[in-house]
Amino acid sequence: MAESSEKGKGCAEPSPWPPTHINATVVTRALEEFHSHFIERRGDQNVCLLFLKTAKWFDQPDGDRYYCHYEDEGWKHVEFSFEFLAWINVQVKDQQYLAWQIAGGQLEITKEE
Repeated sequence: MAESSEKGKGCAEPSPWPPTHINATVVTRALEEFHSHFIERRGDQNVCLLFLKTAKWFDQPDGDRYYCHYEDEGWKHVEFSFEFLAWINVQVKDQQYLAWQIAGGQLEITKEE
């Protein structure tokens, strides 16, 4: 399949733009509207299997959390945003949680989902 510079590249069939599927619309909005922010506490173990991807839940003495193993970086904190239907990379510093970036790659939510 030849690559295209148009939106929706990599799809077997052309995809409409703007996207009409609700998840694609939400993810597009997330990319446009997401800003880094501090979160007061990490979320619960309540992400449905459809969106779980490679995130793993670990019971930790200082609080249960989702993590993702990145081949080049090891285990990293992640949090699922129900507002944007996307995984967010989380940095922990001085016991504060900074939701700083939408996770891509193995945690990316596609419009088919």
